Amino acid sequence: SKTSQGSGGTWVTKPFNNWRKALEKMRAHASSDTHTRCVEAELLVREGGTIAHQLQCIEDDQRSKNRKAIKSLLRCTHFLCKQHIPHTTNFDKLISLVVSCGGQDLEEFVQRAAKNASYTSSDAVTDFIEAIGIWIDEIQIKNLLAAPFFSLMADECTDVATIEELSIFCRWVDNGSPVEHFMEILPLKKADAESIYTVLIDWLNKKNIQCRKLVGMGIDGAATFAGKKTGVQARLKKNSPHAIFVHCHCHKLQLASVQAANKTDGIKHVYTMLTSLWKFFHYSPKRCESLKDKLYRKY
Repeated sequence: SKTSQGSGGTWVTKPFNNWRKALEKMRAHASSDTHTRCVEAELLVREGGTIAHQLQCIEDDQRSKNRKAIKSLLRCTHFLCKQHIPHTTNFDKLISLVVSCGGQDLEEFVQRAAKNASYTSSDAVTDFIEAIGIWIDEIQIKNLLAAPFFSLMADECTDVATIEELSIFCRWVDNGSPVEHFMEILPLKKADAESIYTVLIDWLNKKNIQCRKLVGMGIDGAATFAGKKTGVQARLKKNSPHAIFVHCHCHKLQLASVQAANKTDGIKHVYTMLTSLWKFFHYSPKRCESLKDKLYRKY
């Protein structure tokens, strides 16, 4: 009957009493959607659980495959960063290589995903790098907070975009051994002592690092950092009086080398000659080609 084709009707919500048409009614009910769904549900229950359970298993399996694919994408990102390979122009090519070498989970993920959700674009790899950076930063900050004391190393420089930046390193004891980690690069509006000190204090407060745990400072000997009254080290000592200021040995060695070179005529002459040669060839493609010809002929 028509009613038996829906969700109710004879054999479902109404009793059957017209036995003269029993075979006709049975055939109609057997071909109805309601009966078909019930039979399928019964088979699923016998094979491995309810429909809801089967759907949940499929969803869990798909989620597991997606996680494996995302892990592969993160490993590709980490590889490019460790090898200093430009990530925005090589990420999709590296993924294609991994897929061709048998990355089944990654291949299925890329083929199944929509074009705008395959995570193979330059924007996606940039997001992966930021995520890895956040994860590493959280681990390092957690270990730093667990240490009873720490030392701070900082220096400022100007990058290729003429932006003043402050690089920060921290050193602490982890399981009885000293460890040293790069922490962050912070932009500077000004490179004076007050601005650098403000940026450092804001960073310590943002990471919930107690300044009173600071016991050492490794910075250069310029007045901005090393000034006894208004330098960065003097300002930090107001928050941590027991902190010891150490003039960076690398800076001291560089200063000593430069002064020694400037006082020695032979070394000055070599530097001047090398600089002149570099300028002579660097700014002329024709001269560079002639130099290459001479070198190739020799070898």
